[in-house]
Amino acid sequence: MDFRIEHPAYLLLLLPVLGYLLWSWKREREKRGHKSLVLPALRISASALLIFAAASPYLLMTAEKEQLIFLVDRSASMEGTEEKTSAFLSEAISKGQDRDIKVLSFAGEVTNESPASGGADINGNSGESDLEGALRYAAAAAAESPARIVLMSDGRETRGNAIEYIRNQLPDGVTVDAAMFAPADTEDVSVSSFSVPTTGRKGESQQLEVTVRATGPAEARLVLFRNDQPVAERDVKLSEGENRFTFSEVQVEEGLVKYGAQVIMEGDGIQENNRMIAATEIEGPPRVLIADTAENPSPIGNMIGNSGISVQTVHAEALPQDLSSYLQFDAVIFDNVPGHRVGEERMTVIEQAVKTFGLGFMMVGGEESFGLGGYFRTPIEEMLPVDMDVTGKQIIPSLGLVIVLDRSSSMRGRKLDLAKEAAARSVALLREEDTLGFIAFDDSPWEVIETSPIGDPDEASVKIMSVTPGGGTDIYPSVALAYERLRGLDLERKHIILLTDGMSAPGGDYASLSEAGEADGVTMSTVAIGSDADRQLLRQLADQASGRYYEVTDADSVPSILSRETAMLSRTYIVDQPFTPAVRGGTGWDALFGTGLPQMNAYIATTAKPASEVILESPEEDPIIAEGRYGLGKTLAYTSGSGGWSGGLASWDRWGELWTTAASRILPQYRSEPFDIRRNTDGSYTVTGPDTMPFLDIAVADEKGRELGATVEPVRPGTARVRVESGPGLVFFRISGDGETVTTAGITIPYGDEYRPGPPDEERLSAIAELSGGRMLEAAEEAVRPPESSKKDILPAWDWFVLAAMLIFFSDITLRRFGMPRSLKPGRSAGGKWESAAHREETSVEKLLKAKRHDQ
Repeated sequence: MDFRIEHPAYLLLLLPVLGYLLWSWKREREKRGHKSLVLPALRISASALLIFAAASPYLLMTAEKEQLIFLVDRSASMEGTEEKTSAFLSEAISKGQDRDIKVLSFAGEVTNESPASGGADINGNSGESDLEGALRYAAAAAAESPARIVLMSDGRETRGNAIEYIRNQLPDGVTVDAAMFAPADTEDVSVSSFSVPTTGRKGESQQLEVTVRATGPAEARLVLFRNDQPVAERDVKLSEGENRFTFSEVQVEEGLVKYGAQVIMEGDGIQENNRMIAATEIEGPPRVLIADTAENPSPIGNMIGNSGISVQTVHAEALPQDLSSYLQFDAVIFDNVPGHRVGEERMTVIEQAVKTFGLGFMMVGGEESFGLGGYFRTPIEEMLPVDMDVTGKQIIPSLGLVIVLDRSSSMRGRKLDLAKEAAARSVALLREEDTLGFIAFDDSPWEVIETSPIGDPDEASVKIMSVTPGGGTDIYPSVALAYERLRGLDLERKHIILLTDGMSAPGGDYASLSEAGEADGVTMSTVAIGSDADRQLLRQLADQASGRYYEVTDADSVPSILSRETAMLSRTYIVDQPFTPAVRGGTGWDALFGTGLPQMNAYIATTAKPASEVILESPEEDPIIAEGRYGLGKTLAYTSGSGGWSGGLASWDRWGELWTTAASRILPQYRSEPFDIRRNTDGSYTVTGPDTMPFLDIAVADEKGRELGATVEPVRPGTARVRVESGPGLVFFRISGDGETVTTAGITIPYGDEYRPGPPDEERLSAIAELSGGRMLEAAEEAVRPPESSKKDILPAWDWFVLAAMLIFFSDITLRRFGMPRSLKPGRSAGGKWESAAHREETSVEKLLKAKRHDQ
């Protein structure tokens, strides 16, 4: 046993504290004549003990037990070692049943596993090997008690520096044993690099270079993809090492073109390293993507296509899902497109393309657009120059809404979360005096919100978000309850929305419910989520109740559906009285509207945002055309339609010019200059542009439109080093230096070294074990050997010092309050009794009285 102090510098406080206490005692003695050393000794002792406690004293004792932490590498390079690691763990755990054992597994992150499984539940081989991060986590899990970490790995480290951590930061009392596991040698081919010019021109022939690495001689097939479609393939013979191949591509399309190279070989050991993606930007005329529906084809493409703009029109359901597809265009137009056909994931990607990469966006009105299209509180509304909430501007009828939500076990996870978010969004569209009910059901109804005036919308939203998944599915009782709650209410509009993803228990007279509801003015719409829903029943219920039926394969569309249904309860969103719009301003529009405007028929009511500019306005001061900026992009809202809603405007001789003007207003206006982007050996990127730009503003996003973490370090004017937090794949750099020059570049993040075949690193594992005081293990029983005699257990002692200081402190208070024992007073004989201050006071009074009587 050894007594030690962790922070000895605190002991220097003894000098001033003890000096002050001695000085104050000496002064008190001179003033009052106190000569006893007991009280100052108590004060000095208490103060000294507290200072010692602050210095963190502890006892270092030989450890009788130590934790045993197995740290299992499950990264990609360990694929094929699962049986060996599981057998090693099972044997070690069975031989060390009396030990405190933890099992952790790691790749990019560390996961706690169950020791009882003996490693059988450790699966999955993905991510890179972060040995340093895993050792840090395991050492922290030891909680400052003696521990031995058993590192089971191939020793290949692709992130961090485990040896430096062991050498400088490994806590005392923690050692690391290492057991090496190496997968069997396999044949592997991989695409190690794929070079594509960053820019080009239409009609130009570009050379695309692919480098394929092979572990030995092999035959394979090399396939080239353009925009995810195969365009060329060839059979190739590979030699050991790197093999280079070239494809020649004549560019026939403008905009961003995504290329992919993939190598295919039978018996390939690692599949994750077989494909690599790159992109090139082909210059050409502006390109615009228009989204419409089969029911309402858009005429806008024909009108703006004659102005030199290249136009592509797709139905909303066919809109692309990835960022690279949108960056092929300069602007996107939604012409009377309902939000549920787009989905919020696509909306998020478009929003990122506008904000970060400068695309333009325009929304055109109609019965399926703006608020009636379900865009309330979506990424699309966020970037438009108008808000879709018109509460307070229109006379809205009294509304009653009951949402009936399936919470059965099949709705667990993302579907239920999105459905709850959708319901909460619908609540935000209602007024406090509107009536709301919310029923969640599985095999029985749960009335989460009783049907009554909303009151506090935030409180209602909290209740909705608290719903948890349940058991089976029985629709009828909940629908019947919803009809019952709306029956007899004095409301102008009463509506039920039913959402479910499953088949209901049989039974129930739905026809009678619908008939009674129709007599009472109750309507119902239904939403079938996924392929397992009872579509026939839900379609029938919507038809019987004069509502609408929605069929969605992805719950991502549910929020827009509920938002649309709630908005449609009030037809006041549509203003359908003929009017003549007033021109409010807007540079670039003056020449178009200078001679006046014909009469229009209808529009969707919206509210202009404070930062937007209203170009045309209705007599009710609602915007007809409004434009604004969102990030780097420009956005425009035309709240009337591209057809009959525009009335006389559609037959106006400048109708086509209006659309070409609107399209030109949202096209990017910035200059584009080439920036050189090079990957460095440490995985960072060096971006070089004109030296006239002192600082480069750089943002990075992935294919899903998610902005990635990027650290930008200025190197010199016009040059910066960028570190990107991303896995392998295609990412997009948006580079700007002066606010006017913007460049977009697609960059390939290659797969990590984890996916490159190679031998185990036994030397690294040996160094880790040796530096920490551990050993390389050959057998499982070595892992459960008794603790080394050098292992020490730390027993903190500061609390004992604090306790002693408190006892002495209270003794000091007691002596001062009740007086000193006579035996401790100077000049008193041993065996004296306590003499309190009160007693001393009585003795003095007694003496005075005696003296007075004597004088008399």
